[in-house]
Amino acid sequence: MPSLPALARILLAILFAPALTFAQSSVDQDFAARYDAAVERQRARADDIFGSTREHGAALLVIPTINLDAAPRRDFNDQATRDRYVRQRSTFVHWRHKSEKGLAITAGQGEHKPELTDTGPVFQTVRGGLLYQVIPVLPGEYRLNRITYHQPRTKLPETGPSWDYQDRLKKIGIATLNHTMDREFKLTTPLSDQEADDGLGKGCDVMLKNGGGCDEEAREFRWRLGVARAFKQGKAEATPAEAVDVELIFSAVASITLKAGEAVLTDGFVLPADQPEMTPDSCEDTSYGPMCSVDSIVLTRLPASLEDFRQAPDAKSFGMPKLDEALRDLVYRAPTLYFEPQSKTAPNVIRVVTTD
Repeated sequence: MPSLPALARILLAILFAPALTFAQSSVDQDFAARYDAAVERQRARADDIFGSTREHGAALLVIPTINLDAAPRRDFNDQATRDRYVRQRSTFVHWRHKSEKGLAITAGQGEHKPELTDTGPVFQTVRGGLLYQVIPVLPGEYRLNRITYHQPRTKLPETGPSWDYQDRLKKIGIATLNHTMDREFKLTTPLSDQEADDGLGKGCDVMLKNGGGCDEEAREFRWRLGVARAFKQGKAEATPAEAVDVELIFSAVASITLKAGEAVLTDGFVLPADQPEMTPDSCEDTSYGPMCSVDSIVLTRLPASLEDFRQAPDAKSFGMPKLDEALRDLVYRAPTLYFEPQSKTAPNVIRVVTTD
């Protein structure tokens, strides 16, 4: 396995992106021009690094998740709509290396915190209901056995006596819960849906991401900026709201093996909003927070194909020709599944449950 410098260079490219602290309610043309220039410099620098990832002993993995822009435009003034969107956007699917602790592949649309061993997506493009994400990966076997998400307006469950360790091992997985607080805003007047004159551009430029598929994310981000300004102006009230960060650890659902220098397309997986199914009265207090047993998890498989991916806007069209060239000999590789589809009529619904 190659050493970490290749991914370290990639991480540095991400960390030196222009900061979102530039965001403001109105800007002059000079600011907008300087911001656009900074974004273009960052994109060119990222293209140089990501385009040579394979030459430095890493692989490029292309994996789909759901395209949140495919749905009708959301009314973010509606609290329930925002809650559903936050749950979807915050969900990350993690493939962890079989033997190297810390190495991981993380797919998802939220605000990924890049690490040397888990860079997250560096480019994304949409086709219909799918968002294809390109992720630099060190070679090895990776297993899908962890999912994280944020659940707004949710209280921690009641805890009870500790479970017997052997009884908990019989379950398909565990959920570790972390209590957190969000801020809810009550507006006297709903915010308009007009784009702010903030000089941050559109779509993925607003979110400092390379590619497409960020329209709703940018709208929600601007909504948050808008309510923050309204609060400062006395036009909105802010109240604390309980929420829970959830980490699911479970038996591996699937695996994918990557070799140095490869470019591979594989299938993606998503967690439906009504999942997982927790074991009743199974939560206990631990040093990590409440821990609960999981009876089952249903995942939706997102089949990928080279033909479909090739019909999505390519990296070159987003100003990344070197990355586009690095994906020219992309090959499809199906993941190895460890659980059977739920039924023949639902081949892409995978139910993860103990068999005894």
